Amino acid sequence: MTELLTDRLILRAPRPEDAPCYALGVSEFAVARWLTPAPWPYTLTMAQDFLRTAPAPTPEKSFFIIEHKTKGLIGCVTLVDELGFWISRPHWHRGYGCEAATALIDWHFAETKNEAIASSAHRNNVASLRLKTKLGFVVTGKEMRFSQALQHNVEHVTTALSRQTWAAKRIDLCA
Repeated sequence: MTELLTDRLILRAPRPEDAPCYALGVSEFAVARWLTPAPWPYTLTMAQDFLRTAPAPTPEKSFFIIEHKTKGLIGCVTLVDELGFWISRPHWHRGYGCEAATALIDWHFAETKNEAIASSAHRNNVASLRLKTKLGFVVTGKEMRFSQALQHNVEHVTTALSRQTWAAKRIDLCA
């Protein structure tokens, strides 16, 4: 089973016992409002069903639970069609998103021949867009997507990160 380790985090495959913490994190509207495909309210049953079907981490398609080494499950980071992540609200503004995304991007580029990674965020999700800029993602366009939590279309800013940009930007990124 693949695990990615950072100074503070363990990125690992989901387990059935993660469902209560996962549901608690996503069920908070302050988190769910930015997760376009996630319904709200988000229930324990939804978390159980979702985690049961989550893809096993591979360099091409990854879904990792973000576990803090001392605090337990604090979010998730994925790279299926595009890079996505969420951090539970009590753990915001501590650099965990950057740390987890950096580990996943490093692994992805080291283990694949892909030349770029796509990502997107709600137009108003300033924190996510700021982090993606810090990681080296550049804006590629805008598109409308239906938000399950908000129950209406929202404008998304689409971005991409090239392998070349990542190699140039990677040093001391999250410091």
